[in-house]
Amino acid sequence: MRRLLLAILFLLLTYVSFSQGPINIGIKFGTNSSTMLTNIDDVLNQNIREDKVDYYLAGAFIRVNLGRLYLQPEAYFNTKGGIVTQIGDGQYQIPSLPTFEYKTIDVPVLMGIKLINKSIFNLRVHGGPVFSYVTANSFVSEMDEITTEDLNNRYVGWQIGAGLDIWFLTFDARIENSTNILNEASPYNVKNRVYLLSAGIKLF
Repeated sequence: MRRLLLAILFLLLTYVSFSQGPINIGIKFGTNSSTMLTNIDDVLNQNIREDKVDYYLAGAFIRVNLGRLYLQPEAYFNTKGGIVTQIGDGQYQIPSLPTFEYKTIDVPVLMGIKLINKSIFNLRVHGGPVFSYVTANSFVSEMDEITTEDLNNRYVGWQIGAGLDIWFLTFDARIENSTNILNEASPYNVKNRVYLLSAGIKLF
């Protein structure tokens, strides 16, 4: 029993020494709530409401520690979109422009600061641009007004958020806003607002 406790203590001390190194590499997974922000109501003269849809994400990150500051590029697979609902008279709601969904590879490049920086615990805030690349044949829509040809292959957004690390575990909460995800040929303007929650494991 004593040998087991000593072995666990040794592994923890070894991990702490590695986790405080200049570079950490890890994997992450999480969920997001995605909302479409559109001008469809202006173009079609309809009273609409944009609703959230929940999706999942998975990928990896690298953290370059610079004292209290850190640089954290990431790459993960994600799904975004939303639901547009036409609001009728009274309490009736007529779903006229439903699900709009597409898959991306997202590459945030975040700069952060550790508000609390301890060996086994830290509290962080961060922000920076996110570069989104739409994967081939990933567009799903029941909206006749928007087709695959209207969607940009890539676009830019930004993320801000906060996170904490407990030993080898890392947790993040962020808000993401995008630029227009449709090309100039489309009369519509569609942006995504995404709320992300993720958990990760530092491998090194």
